[in-house]
Amino acid sequence: MRSTIVTAVVVAREGGDWLEQTIEALSRQTRPADRIIAVVTGGSDPTAQQLVRGGAQRVVTTNGALPFGAAVRLGVAAIPGLEAEHDGDRVEADGGESGRGDVAPEHEWLWLLSEDAAPEPEALQRILATVQRAPSVAVAGPKLVDWDRPEHIIELGQSLTRSGERWLLRRQELDQQQYDHLQDVLGVGPVGMLVRRDVWDELGGFDPALPVFDDGLDLSVRARLAGYRVVVAPGSRIRFAQSGIAGPRIDRSRAVMRTAHRQGRAADLRRRIAYAPAILALPMWLGLPLLGVARVLWALIREHPGRMVGEFAAALGVFFTPARIIASRRRIKAVNRAGWSAVRPLRVDPKSVRTARMIDREAILAAQGRRFHELHFISSGGLAVLVAAAVLAAILCWWAFAQTSLSGGGLAPLSPLGELWQHTRAQGGVPADPFTWVLAVLGTLTFWNPSHAIVLLFIAAIPLSALGGWIWGAQLTESKAGRALVGLGWAVSPVLLGSLGAGRVTTLVLAVTLPWLLLAASRCRESWSWAGTASLLAAVALASAPVLIPAALVLLLAGLVSSLHGIARVLTTAIAPLILFAPKIVQAIGGSPLDLLLDPGITPVFRPGSVWQLLLGFPEFGLEGWAGIFDGLGLGGAPATLLVGVLLLPIVLLAALGLLTGRVLVTVLNALLGGLGLATALGSAQLRLLSEGPETVALWTGSGLALYWIGVLGLAAVGCTVLARAATPLVAVALTLALVAVAPLGARLLSGQTGLVPGDAQMPAIVQAAGASDPALRTLVLTAESDSAVRARLVTGSGWRLDQVRTADRTAEATAQDAWVAELVAALASTGASSVAADELAGHGIGFVLLGGGGSDAERAELQAVFDQNAALSGAGQTEHGLLWRVDAEGAPDEAADEGDASEPAGSEADGVASEPVDPAAEGNASAPVEGTTFSGYTVWWVQLAVLFGMLLLALPTGEVVERPERRRRGSRTPVLEETESGVAGADPGAAPDAEGGALGRAESAAVSHAESTGESADADEPAGGAGPAGADGPAGGAGTVLAGTAAGVDGAAGVAGPAALDDSADSAALDDPADSSDPHDAAGFDDRAESGEPAQVREGDDPLDPDGHGDPVPDTAEVPVVAAAEPAAPADESAARDEQGTRDEAEPLDAADDASGDVSDGSGAPREGGPR
Repeated sequence: MRSTIVTAVVVAREGGDWLEQTIEALSRQTRPADRIIAVVTGGSDPTAQQLVRGGAQRVVTTNGALPFGAAVRLGVAAIPGLEAEHDGDRVEADGGESGRGDVAPEHEWLWLLSEDAAPEPEALQRILATVQRAPSVAVAGPKLVDWDRPEHIIELGQSLTRSGERWLLRRQELDQQQYDHLQDVLGVGPVGMLVRRDVWDELGGFDPALPVFDDGLDLSVRARLAGYRVVVAPGSRIRFAQSGIAGPRIDRSRAVMRTAHRQGRAADLRRRIAYAPAILALPMWLGLPLLGVARVLWALIREHPGRMVGEFAAALGVFFTPARIIASRRRIKAVNRAGWSAVRPLRVDPKSVRTARMIDREAILAAQGRRFHELHFISSGGLAVLVAAAVLAAILCWWAFAQTSLSGGGLAPLSPLGELWQHTRAQGGVPADPFTWVLAVLGTLTFWNPSHAIVLLFIAAIPLSALGGWIWGAQLTESKAGRALVGLGWAVSPVLLGSLGAGRVTTLVLAVTLPWLLLAASRCRESWSWAGTASLLAAVALASAPVLIPAALVLLLAGLVSSLHGIARVLTTAIAPLILFAPKIVQAIGGSPLDLLLDPGITPVFRPGSVWQLLLGFPEFGLEGWAGIFDGLGLGGAPATLLVGVLLLPIVLLAALGLLTGRVLVTVLNALLGGLGLATALGSAQLRLLSEGPETVALWTGSGLALYWIGVLGLAAVGCTVLARAATPLVAVALTLALVAVAPLGARLLSGQTGLVPGDAQMPAIVQAAGASDPALRTLVLTAESDSAVRARLVTGSGWRLDQVRTADRTAEATAQDAWVAELVAALASTGASSVAADELAGHGIGFVLLGGGGSDAERAELQAVFDQNAALSGAGQTEHGLLWRVDAEGAPDEAADEGDASEPAGSEADGVASEPVDPAAEGNASAPVEGTTFSGYTVWWVQLAVLFGMLLLALPTGEVVERPERRRRGSRTPVLEETESGVAGADPGAAPDAEGGALGRAESAAVSHAESTGESADADEPAGGAGPAGADGPAGGAGTVLAGTAAGVDGAAGVAGPAALDDSADSAALDDPADSSDPHDAAGFDDRAESGEPAQVREGDDPLDPDGHGDPVPDTAEVPVVAAAEPAAPADESAARDEQGTRDEAEPLDAADDASGDVSDGSGAPREGGPR
């Protein structure tokens, strides 16, 4: 039987505790390696001495950092040649355990290790047994386990997905030997790889174009293409610290993670093009710049701004190095005998990828103390609630299905899309209401007819509110009945149904938004995506109901107090509302702060309900028709209040039960919502900041009651949790009685008697035709009021639009602009002032006067008579909107036109004449500075747009869960001791290098704090013995002997090859780009001078296969260097490099903005390609 030679190639960089434990692990192997060849990258002399003392027969040192693959090539080139003696094919050996005196080996194997990879005692024996069972196996990989937690699997084989992504098999699972039956895989990683020497030479080693990522995977793929097998040996375990010497460095440092992501992306792109068919390779390469731009945008959308630069740099790096791609394709073509059919069956199927990512996601969430919210939407009744609400909406709003626009009450058509967005800007220095942004977004959904979006909202308000209510209820309780109560109870609330009847679009938006806002706000600490979502929803809700701003501030403060660890994300929720309201806040500071709370849009006149009616959830006086019914029976309003209270009593009892028995946090939250909502409603009833005609109007109480109602329903849902199964019949009774309580509202909607009219015809047909040809044409609409008052309204074009209304035009305080409208109407309605009135009308662009309905017949007749006598007005007849007169503008002076450029009055009364809003576009331009600032309306608008767009990107759900790696500190370097005549100072001359009491044994017991992610290994004691194998103390050929000179001075016949003897063609040329082959330790890139002819030093220890030194003669003049007791001061550049490394190890943790595709990240900055944890 022929012998098998195993040469361990160990690549080291910094030495220290990790290297000591790795060397000791090698010395404890049950089947030791026949040779240990070490490569020290970076020219670290103490590390080289540490390796020689640990038993390495060859130590190659380079001045610059090298990729793992390049370092292995140097090590393989330094392996001594095996010279057969003249008695057959026998190898001259000492007959010991290493050599065993067998015949020439059938195969020589290379075992690739790094300084941070410590094999378990039986690792080599087991992986060697695996490859010896099948001659076709040429590459094998071990089971890599975590250095600090050996019970966790880091890697057990690699593969590719069908789309070409790298995929790590069996990653981050607890090792319970559940995968010890696995063998054939597509690829293995470079650490611990056992590869046949002849196959290594045939394949050309690792591809220099893949210095960090995919080097082992690519070598395995080429081995498969060459007809060899690649397997894993699960019984061979190696502890791996992932410090970046082989493969990417895993660390929480931002710089390390971003560098690793760039390297991983570059390797992925280069490998995909190298593996692609020839017909696709060129188009793929040409498309790299565009792909880089697309990936940058995708990184922005996926909330990974830290990856944007890396994505573009990786694409450009691959694009500008086509020679490397060509060299990689040539490497593949040279060995491709089996064809890609040998690779295809070993790829990971899409189903396994999806399953593994789902399991990974849940495992990471559990490890981070988070949970995956499974709603069971269908099985727990969510779909049933949605269907029931949709049926109810179809019954109540049947008459709106065929309409494309609605008018009346609080509804009006929207402007065309372009004008709609123009109205979001400040005009003439007056800021637009934040609600115009909401209308602009809604109108964009039906861009061909923005007004149709309002109709769709009107129809879908009930089912959307039910859906949102059910989702919110699902966060509060597991009870199906409790969830249904919140969903359906919210959909039939008096606030929502009353707003539908009055056309209050602002409250409809609030009802749809509020449950989702509460959901996002309650989970904003979990991710930046939830924080961004909560911010946008808060902006929508507060824009629709500014009166809730005080309540929102209280809730924000409560969130900050209860979320000290997630304070940044909680504060983020205030960004979008703040940027929308910023111009209004500045304006309110210079005027009346309470104006900030004004209801936006058209505000129908209403009478607030009494305290008891507000407690029952009804915003208007009269309980939406119940009081009228009882008044008709002569019973008064008290019985109506009592009846509605009885009907809502089950919900009240459930809420009281939830308040007393629920979880503290849930109970406090819902009680706070209800209390703040009720306080807001009571306060709104007392604030009268708007004028509608001759009277001031209170703020809409429905906004506060919406918050109050959802808080009560939340408490009731918590009460259902206590009742368990008994909750179902009680909830059924409660919802039935609630429907009876809102029956008058439902009947009014069902019959269509709501005051809402189909279409957008606000003006007579002749006015619409004239307005279409002259959009600047104005119509003065007059309505007779009681007490001889006349309401005046200026309408531009064919009618005024909902997005044109601004709260600044409707304050109760009369403005200077109100005066001229009051004077104009007073002059027009006075006998004998017709000529003055005509001049004024024509000067302000008024082409028609419309006398609408309202007031008594006598008052309208009196006004009609006055207008008929005015020579400047010609009657146009009776229309469906009232009596119409055309203004004769001939000869009218134009001086007054200048006055019309100022902001027109709206919403106030002067001299008995009330005026209403006009088109803000006619009042000024957006270039004027916004009130209270020096910034133009355009500047403010662009800033608002940019911030809102940023919040939208932040809010986009990525579906990604990031695994945050523990921060691992570097072990201390081994001190270099002074060498004396008797050996190394402080060493026991008789101590064996692998003695358990020696330095290596003690280093293995260095404690690593696992409770803290930044735990640091304790420093190892000084070495008890620095001697190498037998004879290491001698000056000739012993440990620490230095072969002076360059590689050219090494005897090539002995099999030691320096860098000058290496193949410096395509293999070494591919390392010319330091930016692409940079190691995470050194962002500037690897120093590849050792591969381009720079000197490399080789230290020798005893070779068990060449004990007499025939392989490499050593100069007699070589001396063992004497090293000072204290480690000499490092050069300035070396000290700086060490300082930089320390800084990286202490770098701040990953920003949560990069936390946040179904991909799962392993924390290295590169996409996580792993199976289930």
